[in-house]
Amino acid sequence: MGGDGGRSGVPTHLRQLCETLRGRAEITVASDVNAGGYDGITRAGARHMELPGLRSSLDPRMAWRGWRAVLWLARAAPWDVIWLHARLPALLLRLALALGLLRLSSDARVVLSYHGLPFDPGHRPLAVWASRRMERFLLARCPPMDLVVLSRSMAIALERGVGRARLARHRLHVLANSSHLGVLPQARTGRNHRRLVVTGRAGYQKNYTRAVRLMEHLPADYSLTLCGTGSDDPAVQAHLLDRLDPGARARIHFAGSLADIRPLLAEADGYLLTSRYEGLPIGAIEAFEAGLPLILGPFDTAPDLITGHPMALCVALQDLPRDAARVTALVEAFARDRLANSARIRAAWRRSYPFDRWQADARTLLDSVLAPSQTPIRADETARTQPSARLRACRSSASSRSS
Repeated sequence: MGGDGGRSGVPTHLRQLCETLRGRAEITVASDVNAGGYDGITRAGARHMELPGLRSSLDPRMAWRGWRAVLWLARAAPWDVIWLHARLPALLLRLALALGLLRLSSDARVVLSYHGLPFDPGHRPLAVWASRRMERFLLARCPPMDLVVLSRSMAIALERGVGRARLARHRLHVLANSSHLGVLPQARTGRNHRRLVVTGRAGYQKNYTRAVRLMEHLPADYSLTLCGTGSDDPAVQAHLLDRLDPGARARIHFAGSLADIRPLLAEADGYLLTSRYEGLPIGAIEAFEAGLPLILGPFDTAPDLITGHPMALCVALQDLPRDAARVTALVEAFARDRLANSARIRAAWRRSYPFDRWQADARTLLDSVLAPSQTPIRADETARTQPSARLRACRSSASSRSS
């Protein structure tokens, strides 16, 4: 079960899973009305069902449609596995199970992928409080499930947030994200300006505002392109550009939602992600694969991403002139020998996030989910017992770079 039909990390992850598990399972992917995010699902070997109401919405009527859609889908076939990815379907189906409104076959497995913890720092305080209480309730009351997190550190954070006793009822697995861009177009040479790129839908999480404010402190030959669902909305653009220095405003471009991000990455000199919170963002991993420097905001998993990357840094986004000086130094160092530095970054990506290794881990995960033994696995055991666990620990050097 996916959610919003736009282009984002969850549809990309689902397409990767479908490609990887083709021939091993008959897969049905459900989402809200497709808006480009699920274009490749059927080519990946899956059946796609559009069910309006699966995207998160504050509209009670949409939530009711989502509730009915989730219950209908859960009862529509004798599923061996129901795999929850998007937050609204994950909430609604688990709520139905916890309240006894939905009963599944004893052979059915329910898998929940946490693409980010809903109570991580960076969320709004009320949302953190409500999400933590809801997770505690659901994990205490739902039948045993298979829980998939992105790293061992996320498993430990989940245990800390909900309590060991609640988590011990379920099985934990670790499956990091990966990327699979393939061949990039040839970048043009001889440019005399620098290009930064931001990917991700416009909204509170991605914190576009800090990205555009940073541009006021970067050199005049630096430009910024924001692409993702909502970035082509005139109201969003007007809000972001309001009270911005005219010189910076002229250097900011909006690309909207792109079916193919590769041409933009091929022309970029750096990837910027100013999010308030993240899981393990596929967009940043794609930029890593494309051989770009990473400039990441102070979200919890940023140190995991820059560990192993030879040209990456975390910026606090509090002292923007200081952050801009660090960004400029990084981008100029990269541009001095772009070909060699890109090759070095891509080699580091192959060591950290190779797609073939991720595929092997995903197949191992499915085999583990379907295995007869359902012994719970503790958070502190995930890395030792699960073949898919590969935590890139936050080394002291990464911590110092993020300060």
